[in-house]
Amino acid sequence: MKPFLCIFLPALLATALLSSCNTWSALDRRIDRNPSLFLDLKDSERELVMNGEIKEGMSRDAVYLAWGRPDAVRRGSENGKGHESWAYFDAVAIQRNTVSYGYGGGHSPFYSHFGVHPRYGYCSGPGWSFGTEIDYVNQLSRSVKFSNKRVIAWESNR
Repeated sequence: MKPFLCIFLPALLATALLSSCNTWSALDRRIDRNPSLFLDLKDSERELVMNGEIKEGMSRDAVYLAWGRPDAVRRGSENGKGHESWAYFDAVAIQRNTVSYGYGGGHSPFYSHFGVHPRYGYCSGPGWSFGTEIDYVNQLSRSVKFSNKRVIAWESNR
């Protein structure tokens, strides 16, 4: 029994430790990589960050920890005051139905003169084909507006 524990118990513990590291969220990794940023936050901000939430008055560091690095940053001015906006995008799949007309076979050395492919079977001449294509587009999902390095407004999709 003792050799079993000496050999397999450390391997089991190492496997459990490594598998638990893979379940960390992006939020957990940001906090782990920036402990001083997290510890410098107010207690109320830390609680919001841990939930991935933001509110007006939060610092840019808190927003970075809660939501991550922005996909786009814009700077501007409003009523004589400078501001900065962070934008976050999500990839959204768009499905399109396609219709095309063309030749299905007969023009390749792989086809016999009967239009039969040795591997794929019968291939017809000209005709219509119908299919589906999927495109991915970036869609704005969240944005934050800062003035004096503090959140003055934010928006998020439901």
